[in-house]
Amino acid sequence: MSIKDTIAAQVIKAGLRVSFKLPSRLPLPVAVLRLAMEQGALLLKTRKDVMVEPITIGGVRAERITPKQKNDKIILHLHGGAFFTGSAKTHRALGAEFAVRAHAMVYMLDYRLAPEHTYPAALDDGLAAYRALLALGYDAHNIVLGGDSSGCAHILSLVIALREQGEALPAAMFMISPYVDITLGAESVSSLKYRDPMVTAHALQRGSDGYRGSISANDSRVSPLFANLHGLPPMLIQVGSQEILLDDALRLAEFARAAGVDVDCQIYEGMWHNFQMFNTFITVAGRAIDNIAYFAKESCATLNA
Repeated sequence: MSIKDTIAAQVIKAGLRVSFKLPSRLPLPVAVLRLAMEQGALLLKTRKDVMVEPITIGGVRAERITPKQKNDKIILHLHGGAFFTGSAKTHRALGAEFAVRAHAMVYMLDYRLAPEHTYPAALDDGLAAYRALLALGYDAHNIVLGGDSSGCAHILSLVIALREQGEALPAAMFMISPYVDITLGAESVSSLKYRDPMVTAHALQRGSDGYRGSISANDSRVSPLFANLHGLPPMLIQVGSQEILLDDALRLAEFARAAGVDVDCQIYEGMWHNFQMFNTFITVAGRAIDNIAYFAKESCATLNA
């Protein structure tokens, strides 16, 4: 990284430790944590060269983000937030980056959150939105699924459900800082807990306990890392070297490759959970999003060749 990026990264990480990591350890009400995330997202400005529309797709609320230059490609993104926070609004700026850089229309889904809505509510919302896109006439070969953090568990479960039911699979899927093993048993959860400037196991477990309900944490329905990954579309994984979920990403790449899935796993040195959201401050985050955009365009182009 450049000196400018290094300084910016250190400032951001210091801010995250105070504003995000510390409060996540406290027994604050869910509503307070959700509001705090919404307020924090205001620092992430949405670029001006997109149109953002509140819509309903398959009966699920969402935001549709349309760039000035677009093709016939669709990105359906399920946001992160440890299963119990986050929204289309908190991820609007990131979705706008996807839209402009990939020349694609982005649907940022406002799926139902835990603990009010346990599994499979979020999965059902994702399936409903995906099927609605197909019903609108979009070809599955032109749809890419995206997810970050806990949203990666949702899109992975979504694709597995489509495969099991013999439905058309999307062209590809990309995952940012995947949280796909809610047992939190990976070695990096403990070995990187002091280096990670943003995420705590406490917050992740609080969210996942509300999400899984009475289902065991090692059940592949809620920890899709342990599911049968055979026959899934190409997968791009991005993860920071300093986040406690590093091993989730590495094991997902390992298990998916063993199942015959085409996987590109990119590890960003010195980066943290969902660092792509800070692309206006550090150039490496912008380059990571460029890689996502290239992957989405190339995956669709390959199937449509």
